[in-house]
Order: sequence, then C-alpha cells, then structure tokens
Amino acid sequence: MNPENFQNRSLRNIFGKFATGVCAVSYYNKDYKPRGITVNSFTSVSLDPALALWCIDNDSELYEEIIVKDKYIFNFLSEDQLNIAQLLSMKNNHNLKNIDIINHEFGIVFKDSIGWISCLKKEIIKSGDHSIIIGEVDNFEILNEDKKPLIFWSGDFSSKIS
Repeated sequence: MNPENFQNRSLRNIFGKFATGVCAVSYYNKDYKPRGITVNSFTSVSLDPALALWCIDNDSELYEEIIVKDKYIFNFLSEDQLNIAQLLSMKNNHNLKNIDIINHEFGIVFKDSIGWISCLKKEIIKSGDHSIIIGEVDNFEILNEDKKPLIFWSGDFSSKIS
C-alpha cells in the first residue's frame, strides 16, 4: 500500500484515535554512544515469562543498528518530558547529549522518567512495513510514581486528551 493514498491516510487517522503512552527506547550503539528513539508501540505481552514488545519501521534510519542490539531499555516518559519525545522522534537525531541520563548497570535510564524496563532481545518478527521486537524483561523500576504520563493521540503528543 502506498502510504500517501487516501485509504492509508484514513487508516492512519483511525489508528491515531487510539491513545497510547509514550516511551523512549535507549541503548548504546556499536561505538558505545548512547542513543534513543521515541516509540508509542510499547505493549506488555506476558507476565510468565515476562515479555514486552515494540515496533520499528523497516525503513527507519536506526533499523539496522537496533535489530542487532541484544538489550535495550524502555523509558516511560512523563508529561514534562515532551521535549525528549519530540527530539528523539526526529529523523537522524537520536543522540542523548542534551538529555539527563543515568548510566545504570542495565543500560541508559532517563532521569525524571516515570520508570523503566530493561529487556533482552528474544525475537524479531517482520510484519508489513514494520518489525515487531519482542524482549524478555530482565529488570525494571518505577522512578516517579506520582508523575503523569505523556500521551500520543491523534498524531500529537499531549498530557491529556481534550
């Protein structure tokens, strides 16, 4: 399907009517530089075993870099981290030099995020124009239980749906 045709635009619009939380996946690249990408496709899969998934566009400039990673962290962004979500959603702008991070033993954690989940890559499934990355949870922590989540709805970031 051509992503620019009317049917695809309409389908994208209805997909956008489902509100999602926003997280940033963080990892170290092959040169051990911290990198990140904004995603709204995080989904818990299973408690036993503990599994979570996310999706990446097969044409993403980070695709080849990410699919070879064995571990990564989901950082659940709060409403006051809009700037991080916008920054890491921009094409070719995935460095973390202007973001407060913690070099945790499990990977890169974003300071002031709601919490994080560390995963080990279990499986990648190519499906359509995206790949589904399933990870096995190996650690997690709630950092700021009282913060409100950043939401993605109708093609835009928000702290609430209005």
